[in-house]
Amino acid sequence: MAVACLKFPLGFRPLLRVSILSQFSSSAGAVDYESDVVSLEESGEGSPTATKELSPTEVDVSEKYWSLIKDHHRRNPNLQIIGLATVNQIVTFPSLSSDFSNVYADHPSSPAVFRHVIGKCSALRHGIPFQQALAFFNWAVPKLEPSVSLELYNETIDLCGKTRNFDIAWRLIDSMKAGNVEISLETFSILIRRYIRAGMAAEAVHAFNRMQDYGCEPDRKAFSIVIAMLCRKRRAPEAQSFFYSLKDKFELDVVVYTSLIHGWCRARNIDEAEKVFREMKMAGIEPSVYTYTTVIDALCRCGQITRAHDVFAEMLDLGCQPNAVTFNNLMRIHVKAGRTEKVLQVYNQMKSLSCEPDIITYNFLIHTHCKNKDRPEAIKVLNTMLKKGYQPNASTFNPLFKAMASAHDVNGAQRLFSRMKEVNCKPNTVTYNTLMQMFSVTKSADMVIKLWNEMQDDEVEPNVNTFRIAIMLYCSMGHWNNAYRYFREMIEDKCLRPNRTVFESVMQQLRKAGQMNKHMELMEKMVDRGFISPKLQEEA
Repeated sequence: MAVACLKFPLGFRPLLRVSILSQFSSSAGAVDYESDVVSLEESGEGSPTATKELSPTEVDVSEKYWSLIKDHHRRNPNLQIIGLATVNQIVTFPSLSSDFSNVYADHPSSPAVFRHVIGKCSALRHGIPFQQALAFFNWAVPKLEPSVSLELYNETIDLCGKTRNFDIAWRLIDSMKAGNVEISLETFSILIRRYIRAGMAAEAVHAFNRMQDYGCEPDRKAFSIVIAMLCRKRRAPEAQSFFYSLKDKFELDVVVYTSLIHGWCRARNIDEAEKVFREMKMAGIEPSVYTYTTVIDALCRCGQITRAHDVFAEMLDLGCQPNAVTFNNLMRIHVKAGRTEKVLQVYNQMKSLSCEPDIITYNFLIHTHCKNKDRPEAIKVLNTMLKKGYQPNASTFNPLFKAMASAHDVNGAQRLFSRMKEVNCKPNTVTYNTLMQMFSVTKSADMVIKLWNEMQDDEVEPNVNTFRIAIMLYCSMGHWNNAYRYFREMIEDKCLRPNRTVFESVMQQLRKAGQMNKHMELMEKMVDRGFISPKLQEEA
């Protein structure tokens, strides 16, 4: 069995909460200006397996389970499971299990429904009801045959990894083995990905080394996945060490070398990237468009624009045809700097080489024109991409909404929002926040509420800014009851920490209204969640 080990550099410290790029997707390296990251988790956390579409009845049933989980978590916000590292992972709450069984009695559920419920728990960014989700899993899994339970296990292992409960994840894998549930490469890929996201590179490699113990033979694909994941997380030294420890065991290809180059580039170590690039060519492996694009991206991010264009020229000389991602990487640095003329020069070169733009190219152009206060030209780009059949995303429309907000063009924003819906483009949190802020300035509480409700219906997760906009609007209008309701939801349901201005504004409104019981209640909840110190509560 091939076993890898890592030698960490002195002073190594884990990096936490970094995003994972999809391996050499059409947009890899083409980072959008809003997120600065192209990830598997564009709108939060990605699901480990493809979602099977549920029927309307199944959606209703999953919502019943989800409501039970949310209500139990709301009533028990500080619930802890003690001793999970030393005891079996079977966790249940009798009353909650009984409620699950009542739903199941009326609506026998498919594996897809169970998996969907765990997926909803994992999709949250804050306040994940992990204990309740684990209890749901332990209630649900006995109802499934081993042959159809793999996806539920994978989803739950992903949730364990997201919440850093890796001991439980391993216990689930042990139970899969004991229950004759197939343990696939995907199962270990999920676990390894979560270890790397948590900054636990050594543990990720250890998971790779243990694959064979569970009947999952590590192959070149698994080897490539580990290297790619480490590199995506800026773990280039560890990826390089892992590569050297096993490179004689697997056939090397352009994907593995490009991943290493990308890892060093993300670490802003161009010298090491060039070293791997030379080693790749000495091994007789020709660089691909992705290899060149990765290097160009890194040079642009380091501000070495001239060198990036030199690499681009070398690419053309060798007959390697650039793609949209290549041009997007050259374009991005100029977009961020507001250099409209340079952006258009890159775009014109793209057209001269008959390279078809992609959605990110068009988004960059729209953003550039909006930043240049040329909304008519930005609208022309939008019309062009729609005419060509491209499906816009929220990042296509958001620069236009921001430009309209700056110009106080409420009517134009409403028309554009209607058009966004007409082309089946789903708004994101930034979209709603921009529109809600615009209407809050004009004290249009009805429109803010309407947008808030639409946001909930579309299952778009509100963030701190969303709550801030709504709460401060109601405080400015003297509506203490609505301010209190949204503030309570913010800290109790979403586990979001309000800033000092929002907190003091709500407390002031409650004092003015003589609502001292509610004032004290919110103080206690803030202390319970660690948002303020007990000392501050006493002073208040």
